[in-house]
Amino acid sequence: MLVLNGSASIADVVALADRREQVSVSTRVVEAVDHAHRIAAELSTRLAIYGRTTGVGANRTTSVSPADTEYGMRLLRSHAVDAGDPLDDRTVRAMLAVRLAQLCVPGAGLNPKILSGLETMLNDDALPELRQYASIGTGDLAPLAGTALTLIGERPASKPLTPMEPWGADSALPFMSSSALTVGRGCLALDELSRLERASSVIYTLSFLALDGNPEALSSVATQASAAPYVATVADRLRALLATKGGPDRRPARIQDPYGLRVYPVAQATALASLHSLEEQLERTLNTAQENPLFDIENETVVHHGAFYQASLSLELDGTTLALALTAPITHSRIRMINDPDTNGGNAFLAAEAAGSSGLMMVEYVAAGAIAEIRNAAQPASAGTLVLSRGAEEDATFASQGAQQLERSTAAYRVLLCCELVGAVRLLRHRGLDDQFSGAVGDALALADVLPRGVDDRDLRGDIALAESLLDDIGRLVPEDTPP
Repeated sequence: MLVLNGSASIADVVALADRREQVSVSTRVVEAVDHAHRIAAELSTRLAIYGRTTGVGANRTTSVSPADTEYGMRLLRSHAVDAGDPLDDRTVRAMLAVRLAQLCVPGAGLNPKILSGLETMLNDDALPELRQYASIGTGDLAPLAGTALTLIGERPASKPLTPMEPWGADSALPFMSSSALTVGRGCLALDELSRLERASSVIYTLSFLALDGNPEALSSVATQASAAPYVATVADRLRALLATKGGPDRRPARIQDPYGLRVYPVAQATALASLHSLEEQLERTLNTAQENPLFDIENETVVHHGAFYQASLSLELDGTTLALALTAPITHSRIRMINDPDTNGGNAFLAAEAAGSSGLMMVEYVAAGAIAEIRNAAQPASAGTLVLSRGAEEDATFASQGAQQLERSTAAYRVLLCCELVGAVRLLRHRGLDDQFSGAVGDALALADVLPRGVDDRDLRGDIALAESLLDDIGRLVPEDTPP
């Protein structure tokens, strides 16, 4: 049982999204949220408070009577509109986990019964149906409004769910005032990419060994000369992977390797740095009350603000996607080397001897298609802007689009790594090296033993699919890095 005490981690969000944990909120947190609810109710009797005693957006100058008990439900119904394909259940659970964690930091001033409603949704897997298009980066209003309507019973849940009583203005806007879906998607993408980034180093090492790479580029002297963060982390990791017992002692094939081998530590370090920076921003957003308005419980006052504006998160999401776009061509360079008879010591495309055999030719094309998708997704979402609600929101960060683009880039990056893995394993087998290493390299080759050994031309779709099934386990062979 995961007990939320006002501080949650990305790992907690992923565990709840994967249904590996049940969740509850500590009594202390429930009491603190209840206290904040009472303070907010009292302040609402004597102060103008956005979304409680006024309309929202361009209607913010319109007063709403405290006697209007239907106002909260009207807000939820009007804001719940979305469109497009339904989001998958894992993504929805991630959003619910993030919103529950955020609400454990008192500041929204909403009814504490909503915490137990979210607990039940997650624990019973009774989920709202949410769709793709709605959010812009200043709050995931529609997905959260739709979630509220599901909790209340106006929309069906995926499993039976006891409906809550209708909500008032004390809870409607405060519940919606969050980027929980964007943060949840970012948490899931980060979790996957962290494993893929480590898997990349193992697969690079297989290619390095298969191509007799020159280790000088991985030395501490070369690392210092790069004058960039995390290069030492990547190079140390690679030297540890290469320090395998029983591996053949071979001379480098070249005095200076092509970029695919030589600059990997520098290029991959950009991805690692971006992942750590994104992790820090997601953790901050996950554990901060950002609702507008925000109730300052200690001083018993209300603050209207713009802290919900996800500029930093938007830039971090874009930066991670751009880092993948930078390092992806370096991976493709190694795939070309594996296919080139000038560097692989065998036939072009590691093909069979039969004249005209294509071997791994089309694997290189698949890799190029994946890179095209990564580059397309790397167009910064944060560079866009839009004016909404009659000018009340004159700039949207589009952080939500940045999260979606990172998801696309991550999926394509998986394909790219699969293509390199298939080629590196075939070349090691061609050279009779696939059973000569221990340590993490040997473990990776043992996992890859499921890949077919034949080199005659055939449909390689299955090879890539098998390689894809190995990536997460290969990533787990490398310990998580400690930030420098």
